[in-house]
This record gives sequence, C-alpha cells and structure tokens, in this order.
Amino acid sequence: MTGSINEKYILELFDRHLNKVLEYDPYQNFPGAKGRADFCDILAKDPAFANFGLNDDRYVIARIGGNLITSLHRKIGDFYEDVFKYLLQTRFGLPDADLTYTVLVQIGSRKQKRSTDGVVWAKYLHQDDFRMVPKECARSNGLAFEVRSCYQIGDSKRIQADYDMALALKANGLTPIMLVFCNTSLRSPIARLSKSWKLFQGMDSFAFVRSLTGFDLYNFLETHSAFCKAKINEILSKP
Repeated sequence: MTGSINEKYILELFDRHLNKVLEYDPYQNFPGAKGRADFCDILAKDPAFANFGLNDDRYVIARIGGNLITSLHRKIGDFYEDVFKYLLQTRFGLPDADLTYTVLVQIGSRKQKRSTDGVVWAKYLHQDDFRMVPKECARSNGLAFEVRSCYQIGDSKRIQADYDMALALKANGLTPIMLVFCNTSLRSPIARLSKSWKLFQGMDSFAFVRSLTGFDLYNFLETHSAFCKAKINEILSKP
C-alpha cells in the first residue's frame, strides 16, 4: 500500500458521525415537547388522534424512534463513504482533487450534479486491481464508486437518478461500481440498479474493499465491535 492505515482515525470517523445522531433532537419540531411524556400529552390533545389512543408510549417510540433510526442510517452511510474514501486515498496516494468525479443527471424536470463517493483513475491502477471486476473494465478510464450502507430508498425518481448516474459515468469512460454493505436492502431497486452498475452487496462489498485497498474493513469492525455497539446502544436508548 502507498500509505499506512491509521486505525484510530477510522474509529474517530465512526465516533464523529454517530455523535451527530446523539445531538439530534427528535422532538425539536414539536413546540412544548422535551421528551416522550410531553409528546404523549400533545397527542392526547390532538383532535385527529385524541380519540384513537395514540398518546401511548408504544406509538411515540415507533414514531419518534423512526425519525431517529432514519438519522442513524444516514450517519452509518456517511461513515462507510468516508472510510472508503480514506482507504482509497491511502492505498493509491490520491490527491483530494482526484478523489471524486461529478456528472449531470436528470432528476424529474431538472438536471442535478451528482458526485461519486470515490474514483480511481486508470493511471493509479495496476492490472491486479481489476480482479474483482469484469476484464473489459481494465480498458476503462478508471473506477467510479457509489457507496451505501444499505439501499432503502423506494422513491422512483431517486432510483432512476442513481441508474442514470451509472450511464453518465459509462459515457465518460468510467466503470461504475456500487458498494452496498448490507444484505437487507429493498429488492426492487437493487435488481434495477444491478443493470447499470457493477453492484456488490454484503460480504461481497467488504471483499471488494479488501481486494482493492488491501484493508480488511469487516475484520476491523468485528475486532472493534464492542466500541461500535456501545455507541449504537447509547443512541437507541435515547427515545
């Protein structure tokens, strides 16, 4: 590898992103609510819900906890993006300017800039770096990446934008590779996106990262599982 991996830095990345979830106030959009009891009281006086008995701890945990879980998923996703960029940068000695690539993608009635979660241009790659992608990719200008902890977006416009992003990358001579680290994504978008991206899921994504960067991210997270679980437990105890 070009540089050595700072494992402490990876844990700091995890801590930094997950701490943002701890700072999130799930009741901030409800005036007068500072916690579950206050929100139950608000629901008891809400004309739409007062007669349905939704001023119930179980309902509040599901509703408020759902918002918290959405935030948690986003930050875990941000962690995977950042750690992957860090591993690419360390492995190939990439300058910041060469780490991402931007394309224009049509989303509904407007065009939007979409940037990759990493790119490795062919000039940085050796033949062995292509061993987990089709051989014809070795003739491309490089590898462009989209990184997700889990694909749980059901919105058709967003899915189409992700699909079209891969086409735009191909048009620019790049091989589009999507890494989805979970095994519990929505089936429909994964099936569709697999037609435009070279898509890896679950352990295959971790294996790809190890193959490309030389770093076993799964083993690292397994080794530091107690640290990660403690932070998640702190978050899930919040609602």
